[in-house]
Order: sequence, then C-alpha cells, then structure tokens
Amino acid sequence: MNLHSPTPAPDRDAMLGAVPRGDVAPAAWHNGSARLLAPLLFAVIAGIDGLGTSIAFAALIFAGPLAAGFGMGVGVILLSSIVMAAWIALRSRYPSSIGQVQEASIAILATAIAAAIAHLEFAPEEVKVATAFAILGTSAVVTGAVFWIFGTCRFGRLVRFMPYPVVAGFLAGSGWLLIQGAVMMIVGDRSLAELFVRPEGQQALANLYVALVFATVVTFALRRSSSPLTMPLLMLGGGVLFFAMLAAIGADVEQARAMHWLPAMPPGGGLALPQPLEVVTTADWSVVVLALPAIVSVALLGMVGLLLNTSGLEVATRQDIDADAELRTTGIANVVAGGFGGAPGFTGLSMTLLANRMGATARSVGIATAVMLALMLPFAGELAGAMPTFVAAGLMIALGIELIHDWLWRSRQQLPRSEWLAVLAIPLGMAAFGFMGGMALGLGLSIVTFVYNYARLSVIRINASLRERKSSIDRPPAENSLLELEGEQVQVLELQEFLFFGTAEQVVDAIRQRLQDRTRLSLRFVIIDFRRVSGMDAAAAATFVKIRNLLAGSEVELVFSNLSPEIEQALVRNGIDFATDPVVGRERDLDHALERCEERLIAAIAREETWQDVEDYFAQTIGHSSRLKDLVASMQEIRLEPGDRFIRAGETGDDLFLLWTGRAKVEAVLANGKRLRLRTVKPGVVLGEIAIYRGGPRTADVVAEVPSTVYRLARRQLRYLEQADPELALLVHRLCATTLAERLTIANRLVQALHE
Repeated sequence: MNLHSPTPAPDRDAMLGAVPRGDVAPAAWHNGSARLLAPLLFAVIAGIDGLGTSIAFAALIFAGPLAAGFGMGVGVILLSSIVMAAWIALRSRYPSSIGQVQEASIAILATAIAAAIAHLEFAPEEVKVATAFAILGTSAVVTGAVFWIFGTCRFGRLVRFMPYPVVAGFLAGSGWLLIQGAVMMIVGDRSLAELFVRPEGQQALANLYVALVFATVVTFALRRSSSPLTMPLLMLGGGVLFFAMLAAIGADVEQARAMHWLPAMPPGGGLALPQPLEVVTTADWSVVVLALPAIVSVALLGMVGLLLNTSGLEVATRQDIDADAELRTTGIANVVAGGFGGAPGFTGLSMTLLANRMGATARSVGIATAVMLALMLPFAGELAGAMPTFVAAGLMIALGIELIHDWLWRSRQQLPRSEWLAVLAIPLGMAAFGFMGGMALGLGLSIVTFVYNYARLSVIRINASLRERKSSIDRPPAENSLLELEGEQVQVLELQEFLFFGTAEQVVDAIRQRLQDRTRLSLRFVIIDFRRVSGMDAAAAATFVKIRNLLAGSEVELVFSNLSPEIEQALVRNGIDFATDPVVGRERDLDHALERCEERLIAAIAREETWQDVEDYFAQTIGHSSRLKDLVASMQEIRLEPGDRFIRAGETGDDLFLLWTGRAKVEAVLANGKRLRLRTVKPGVVLGEIAIYRGGPRTADVVAEVPSTVYRLARRQLRYLEQADPELALLVHRLCATTLAERLTIANRLVQALHE
C-alpha cells in the first residue's frame, strides 16, 4: 500500500503508519542487535499491511460475478507482492527499496475488468474468472515490458515530460475509482429503489454505512498518529470487534456470509492460485483486447509513479538513483508476476522511507518482507475469508480519499487555477463517463495542455528594426544617421524553438501589427532569421506562404536567412519560390540579410556626394572649426594595397585611423589557425579610438580588401598636441568621443532589443 508522490509528506506517510520523513534512524536502533531485529519488525508490519491490502484489492476485483475467484485473487496478488519485494530487494540500486502492488493500478484494472466481464454475461463462471486473471496478468506483463524497454533505451526521463496536472488528475481519478469500486463491492448493481425498498438492499446500505464509518476512523486515526503499528492495529481491531459482535448476537460465520458481512468463499480451502495454462486456454481473449487501453494506461501511469517515487527517494535520502536501472529491474519483476496472472507494481515510497526510519537500510529488509508474505501465503484463503467486508471496503475508501486529498485537494494550493481545473476535470470525467471517458479526457487534456503551454512560448526571440539590429559593417556617421532615420522600414524577426501551426501564427501577428502601425515609417523589408529554429512542421511552412502573400500585397520584400536544407525544402514544397519570386529573397545568414537591406536603404546617397574632402568629413562629424585643416595636416596619409594589414592583433594600440577610401575587413585568428571575418569597414569609419586611450595589445587584424587610403594619427602625436596645441587636441578627442558614443548607442539598442 503506497501513495506515491514526488516528495514524501508526513500525512501521506501517516496513511501507512509511517513517521515523518527522515533518513536518520533513532539512536536505539544503532546497536548491533537492533540492526538485526529492525528488518524483522518491519517485515511483520509490512506483512500485515500487504495481506490486508491484498485482500482488499482482491475483494475490489473479484466481486459479484467474479466472486468465485476471490480466494485465488488474494493469493495471486499476495504472490505478486512477494515477487516485487524479493526481486526489487535483490536488484534495486537503492538497497532497502520495498516493492508493492499499487492501489492506483488496481483501481483502474478493477474498473476495466468489470467493464470487460459485462461482455461475458452468459459465459460460464470459469471463463469469467480466467478472463479476469488474463487481464490482470497481461497488465503486469505489458507494464513490465514497457518498463524494461524504456529503461534499456534510457528513455526514463521522457516520462517526466508528461504534464503534472494530467498525472495528478489520473491519480485523483484512481482515488475515485477505489471509492466507487468499494461501494460497488458492497451494494453490487442494485438500483436505488432496490437499495431502499428490498431487505437485501437495506442490508447493503447498512454494510456500506459501517464501511464508511470504518474508513472515517482509519483516515482520522492515521492523520493523528504516526506510529507504524496504527494501520495493523486498526485492521486487527476491526476484525476483533466484528467477531465479538457476532458472538454477542449469537450468529455464526455462515450467517455472516449470508448477510454479506464476510466475503463469499468458494468451496474448498487452503492455498489456491490460478493455473497459467488454464487461464490461457479458458479466458476469452477478445474481451482482454477490449481492456488494452486501460492496460496501457496502467503501464504509463505506473512508469510515472515509479519515477516520481525514485525522485522522492533521491530527495529524502540525498542519494542519486539510476531511474533507468530501476525501470529495468521493476520491469522484470512485473513480467514474472504477470506470468501467473499477478498484478503490476513497483517500489513504494512510503514503505521504503518507513524501513529507513526504523533503521532497516540493507537489502535484508526487502527479503525479510518477501519471506513474511510467503509465510502468510498458505493461509491467505482462510485469512481472506475471515476479514470482514466493511474492513476491506473501508480500507479501499480510505485509500481513495487519501489519493483525492493528496492529488486533487492539496494540488489546488500548488497549481495555477487553469492547471488545477485540468486536474479536476479528469476525476469528474471518470465519474461522469466511466474510466475510458476519463482516460480519453485526460489524454485530450494532455495534448491540449502541451499545445497551449508550448504555444504560449514566444518563438520570436527578437522583433526589431535596423535602428536596433545592424549588420557587422562599420559605417561612417552619415550612413549610420540615415539608418537611424530610415531603419524602421526594415523589420527583423529572429525566431527560435520548433515552429508548428500554433506558434507560427505569432510571426504572422507580429508582421500584421507592424504593417498596421501608422505611427512608424512604412515597411520595405521583413527579415526572418531561422538560425535558432530547431525544426518546422508542414503547417508552419504553409504559414510563411501566407506571410509572403500578405507582404506582396503591401509591396514589402521578404528576406529569409539561416535556412537549413530541411526548412528550405519545406518552404519550397509549400510554394515559396526563391528562384524567380521578386518578393522573396534569401541570404546565408542574418548579417548578410541586414547588409542587403542596409545597402538598399542608403543606395540613394553616394560617399562622393556627401564629403568633398577629409576636412568636410570632419566638419560633418564633429562640427565646423577653423582648425580642421590643421587636424588633417597632423595626420599621415597612407595608401594600401589589397591584403595590407594596417592594424595587427597583439601589437600595442598606439594609432588612430580613418579609412578614407576603399574597404577593409576586421578578422581574428582562431586557435586552429583559421581566420574569421568579424566585420567589414567602409570609408568614413574611425578605428583604434579605444586603443588611443587605453593602449594595450590589439585584439584583431584590420586588412585592406581593395586599394584603400587611410589617415593615421599616432598617440605620441596626440600627446604632443595636448601640450603644444590644446585646441587641436580637443578636436581629436571630440572625434574619438563621437565615434565611441555612436557605437555605444548602437550596442545599447541591440541590448534593449534582446531584452524586450
């Protein structure tokens, strides 16, 4: 009996009679003899707990038309617990792990078995019972196979992508199924009229009332007490009081069975287990196929539960546990249990933590638990027949209430309202439409939740213009000023993540809003960069055709950059024509796309029309002065051929340069010896302004790409001017300050765009 959760909680552990979380045992347990006795004492508690829940689980499944299989059901579920406890104890990466059959799985399977057996209304009793065991065993085998495959392929982490609200909703729905099953176990399929009119129905209502009272007592007592003996004492106490009541009224056991106070037992006694070969040959496998959706959901929910419990153990014990190894180990145990018609299970968090708290931290604790359960196995039939119905039903109701409390009620304080409503919808769907309806609703919510949450993530990393996002070309102030004025005519969209039909619409909305913005200059270009896009589906590719048509109607050019071959092919298949469409352009990267649009914007002004000479350039850059001619005279004119380096990385930065004609490139040498082009320098750009102040080594080379002319001012010359001609030195400092301010403005706008 385990209520699994990501981290153990005191009241959840109390459900099993466990003390609050902790990995330090009391001092009394640290002596040698106590360490030997701790596994034995825990095994007694776990044995009573395992026997009680086995009887309750069997009573939940093998009721009504399946009552003949109740005794075998107790035995097979108890045997499943033995297999789980023994194999997990021997092979788990956490030595004191306690394997158990899980109540959430039983709740789903009980509902699925009841629905499946309804298709065998006129079949013989042995066929119905064999089919029930076939569904139970198939579920364990499928669960084990799924566990093992996921663990072997190291896919365990993928299960953690399942939305938490869906997991919580399924667990809360399992609680409802437990309560519903316990009620049906007592009242059967009687109608309301039969319950209130007929004596048998009134007796069933009385039994249900007693079960509810017992469930209330169990829930209240376990929340008030943290003793590990609480649950066993409650179960024993309920049984003792029941038989004392029988003695007081003079009723015997057979009369109690006739009143449904004790479970109906098949003739014969002793240990009874289903025969695998007989189950295979007798069961109606067409009905088993109908239960496959429930079987698959048990496997997936069990995998989530195991990984949640593993995470909880890691937190509680401060140890790393290989989740994939746990999946493989638990998978084998489930396949073995399913081979004889057993039930699925995995490591129980609360029982494992209880063993740790009692000082039982070695593999012997799981083995001792398996041995204790094995000692009880021969007497399982007699013990099952002696457990009052209200105790089994009350225990299931208490478990169901606890699941609903932990995963529905408590989650409302942890989750946003929209996510909590998704949790609430799943148990409500199970209550209204049955398990299959609730499961379909849960899967639908899982898909909707994923799409909704993913669609809320912005796929637009940057939405800027050329005012904020410029190319790597160093331009003169006049061109930068033009781009400052006209840059709003270019919209730059840098995309990210995976694009699908839900997120691609964000791009359409961003472009449409920009087109409709009458407070800014009209668009001439839209650049869409795909460098950070991981992939795109067909629906998203079709969306870009929609964007192309939207922009063509406004006479705006669409430029794509950083297209991978796969994305480019998807766009072409959907109608984007890169070869002949004048509205569509393509560049290998964003920098070239930006350069393309910049050049188109500044094509109307040529440098010769802007500056008459160097003196005129300085006048337009730092303002008119009678000393500008002297400033030009203080600088050295240098003519360069293609490939000439006038700035070298590693050399001391002592010079200020003005590129007057031609073109240069800034490049760095990588560790492997290759040269990386960082940016292009156009005429009218000042270089070395930082080094003229700070000195220190140059960080990159600047190389002439075509025949060029530069003007150079050495630092020593500037120092001389500061002493001999402060007015002229001031003009140099103003030139450096203007250049730095312009570059800082561009950088600030880029940073602002990245954070918007």
